[in-house]
Amino acid sequence: MKKLVHTIKLLTPAISVFGLMAATSFNQALAQGSAGPNPAGSGGSAGPNPAGNGGGSATPNPAGPGALQNPLNNINGVEDLLVAILEVLIIIAVPIIVIFIILAGFKYVTARGNAQQIQEASRALTYAIIGAVLVVGALAIAEIIKNLVAAF
Repeated sequence: MKKLVHTIKLLTPAISVFGLMAATSFNQALAQGSAGPNPAGSGGSAGPNPAGNGGGSATPNPAGPGALQNPLNNINGVEDLLVAILEVLIIIAVPIIVIFIILAGFKYVTARGNAQQIQEASRALTYAIIGAVLVVGALAIAEIIKNLVAAF
């Protein structure tokens, strides 16, 4: 029985992370519009492009073919950069938080009435929830600051 519990403890975070990654990939595919058929007349390579240069993107590089393009297209200021960094950190932090919540649940289940282990599980769950609130709160504070700066 102990080996089964140990195996479940080892496999559950990996399965949870795999599920979160699959769900995230599916959501990104839906957001990009690649999850369904391409409607007639939208995109593709059939027909001439609006730039009239015979191929490639519809908007040519104004600086020339060898010039570097800005990889941060949607970031126009420091506040946008901070929000983008926080969004990446949230993508990284959410699976970690879920793993800690699952581990706290396993600690509760395996405590079997032992007061010290139940207290340790409660502490682990409390810290995981505090971490989640801090991560979400950081993004909320950054958005509030961004909106305040944009108002002036």
